[in-house]
Amino acid sequence: MNDVKKRTYPHGESAEPLYTSGPYNEVGFRDHPWWIMVQEHLVEKEFTANEWALTRLRHGASGLLFYLTEEQYLPRVLQGIQLEYISLGLVVEGSGPAVMEALLHHAHNEIIPIHKLRGFINIDPVEIAARTGEWHENKMYDLGELSRLTPAGMKYMCCNANLYGSCGASPSTQLGLAIAHLDFYLSNFGAVGLSQYWLALTVGTYMFEEIAKHRAIRMLWRDLLEEYGFPFVHLEIYSETSTTHQSGFDKHSNLLRATSAAFGAITGGADAVQIRPYNSVVKGFDQEGERLALNQHFIMAYESGMDRVLDPSKGSYFIENKTSDFVKSATLLLKEIRQMGGIIEALKSGWIQDRIDKEVREAMPEKILGVNVYPMDGEKLPEEMSVAQPLSRVKHKERFMDRDIEPLRVIRWSEQLEFERDQVQSR
Repeated sequence: MNDVKKRTYPHGESAEPLYTSGPYNEVGFRDHPWWIMVQEHLVEKEFTANEWALTRLRHGASGLLFYLTEEQYLPRVLQGIQLEYISLGLVVEGSGPAVMEALLHHAHNEIIPIHKLRGFINIDPVEIAARTGEWHENKMYDLGELSRLTPAGMKYMCCNANLYGSCGASPSTQLGLAIAHLDFYLSNFGAVGLSQYWLALTVGTYMFEEIAKHRAIRMLWRDLLEEYGFPFVHLEIYSETSTTHQSGFDKHSNLLRATSAAFGAITGGADAVQIRPYNSVVKGFDQEGERLALNQHFIMAYESGMDRVLDPSKGSYFIENKTSDFVKSATLLLKEIRQMGGIIEALKSGWIQDRIDKEVREAMPEKILGVNVYPMDGEKLPEEMSVAQPLSRVKHKERFMDRDIEPLRVIRWSEQLEFERDQVQSR
């Protein structure tokens, strides 16, 4: 503990000790007090994925998220799942329209009314460009085809702003890039698919910032629609606890980190939340980690009563002021990106990469619990996990010199400290 009265978050956002007035914000909220409890799975074998899904549903998940390709046989993955009672997420490598057609055929064969399908499909050309360094124009045509195929209850206009958080961007930058990302699609597609937009965010451990961040994106979305002259529609927000904040040492501390993060997303109004298992950076997901992740949801809902209130932070001077500050800073960032020609041009110029890199260097923590603060004596990294010296920005740029866009770099705050400790232990 300390006696500091005015606190500053790693990315420079300040927290005052006392607020005597606050702005009047009408931010909106999710449609119901409860949120969708999501768990995800990388599909390698269809029958294994199906067995995993049925187990997760028996344990109480209300949303399933699959990473799959167009070549995989979707009906086998979904066999026995009553799709009308869950939220289904499909992150597609390949043709999104082909996977959507497969889903529609499956629903028809299982006599599931199309209008009862709920969830989203993930095809995001901007995120693909930012992650891989390659702009695929044909993916824009995929979105056009999805506008024809996708039933009303499924979201297909996707903004994967979670990438910016995974790369260490500050909340203000995450929001500015998210709204510029959405602006790109609205400027290209107009009102097409307007009611089928959805946004993905990562959520970190600074819960009050995360509450304000989730509330701010709804205000930014409202302002953007108003600017375009479009009617207001609800923006579906999916949030996932970030592996950026996970550590390999003392990995059970990740349970606490994820709980703080999920609290921020839920209180801020996320429609769907995925709590990543505490050991996901160590060896991938396993039954114990996934079960504990679901139980974190259940404790917050059924034992803490967070599923019984709407917008619990409304009226808090601190949260309201932080929300307003985020809206202002993100709006300024949107204007700056527009002056460059939009988010794709800002990526091509390296401006976004430079901004995030600067923020990461300034916010990089010197102390992390369980890694170099109160470490467990004699603990070593799990055998399934190895850490390497994080790649420098110069080396990263050299590696991708042949790309039109420098790919954004996903980070983990504890990686450098884990590498240093592992090197000492190996001597």
